[in-house]
Amino acid sequence: MASSRPQSQRQKHILILGAGITGLSTAHALLTSHSTSKYKITIVATHTPGDFSPEYTSPWAGGHWRSHVGLLDADAEVRSWDERTYQAWTKLLEEGEDDGGLEGNGKGGVKESMRERERRIGLGFRTCHYFWGKEGEETRGGDGNGIWFRDVVREFGILNLELERKRSEDGEGDEKGMKVPEGAIMGMQYKSICFDPPRHLSYLFQRVQNLGARIIKTTLSTSSGLDGVVKDAKIILTKIGEGGEIFALINCCGLSSRHFLPLPESSLLYPIRGQTLLIKGEAKITTTFVGIPSKPDSEMLYVVPRPGSGTTVLGGCKQVGSWEESMDESLSARILEGVGRGGFCEELRSEKGEFEILSSQVGFRPGRKEGPRVEIERDERGRVKLVDGVRVVHSYGHAGAGYQDSVGCAEKVARLVAELSNSDP
Repeated sequence: MASSRPQSQRQKHILILGAGITGLSTAHALLTSHSTSKYKITIVATHTPGDFSPEYTSPWAGGHWRSHVGLLDADAEVRSWDERTYQAWTKLLEEGEDDGGLEGNGKGGVKESMRERERRIGLGFRTCHYFWGKEGEETRGGDGNGIWFRDVVREFGILNLELERKRSEDGEGDEKGMKVPEGAIMGMQYKSICFDPPRHLSYLFQRVQNLGARIIKTTLSTSSGLDGVVKDAKIILTKIGEGGEIFALINCCGLSSRHFLPLPESSLLYPIRGQTLLIKGEAKITTTFVGIPSKPDSEMLYVVPRPGSGTTVLGGCKQVGSWEESMDESLSARILEGVGRGGFCEELRSEKGEFEILSSQVGFRPGRKEGPRVEIERDERGRVKLVDGVRVVHSYGHAGAGYQDSVGCAEKVARLVAELSNSDP
């Protein structure tokens, strides 16, 4: 998997740890940004697209674009990442790639339909119906003013639940695809972007290699902390003839970062357990119901089609602090019961009135008590810290937002690397 890009001896070498959505998006941003595209990029990872392990979070996602942050000033940067990602995905879906990094992008003499592009890149526009069953910051006033991204997404609107319930009772709901769940107090509709995680990861994985990245599939030693990780990376690079010199290391290891970061930082990381079912067929729309009356806040309902895959994800839960890898069959039963009671994705039921369940899965979102950490490693005096002579940039702790902030966050990392390069004597 060596790069086809000619390398100079003086070319700065950037090492990325992790090949999940954060690591691959970071590699893509570095390779396509004007200020960093000249760098040599190597990704070192235990797991790569195509692997399925509870430790490899990204393939288990069941998601679509929906920002998880609110209107607080402290969330401003994450809002900007989310907005940038929605814009970038929209452009990619409508126009294809524009830098020649992948054949068949619709601009090199090969035309493709939207459906073909969705299957290729693992993204797709879908209408989203989102419902709340409990009051909160977003539902305050019931007019949508508590939803910061109302002017970011397309076709945003607050649903008239009373009217939609009447339409459903009159038999019009099925035609529109609208089902208002019992107990909902507010709902919104907008044009979301759903993703098929395995397909989108594979797309990015191939793309960064086409753009020049090298992939090394191995596990680094974490027994001696961050210093040990850097030393081990140098040894591995030397063994394969790449030399041991690294300008910067970017940590995109998610929850695995806790194995080599010192206290108190490592204590800030925690899992957010998710459990989903994968069923046959693609739902027409994506539907979510949170704050379900009589249910704990850790449980919600969602139906998310995976564009171009012929499958849909049913969920789910956000169980903070749980490392349980085995399936909770009672939770799976509650998910199916809730989807049925809500009348969601009825078009996917068989003639016997059942969903065809293809698989069930558990994954662990990478939580961090202080929110995502995206910054340069510095010493107590705020100076850039060299770890065994290497600069370190962190990007982890994105919880359940790794996909929807992926492009914006990766571009932030690229700016940090450029900053380090500009200050390098």
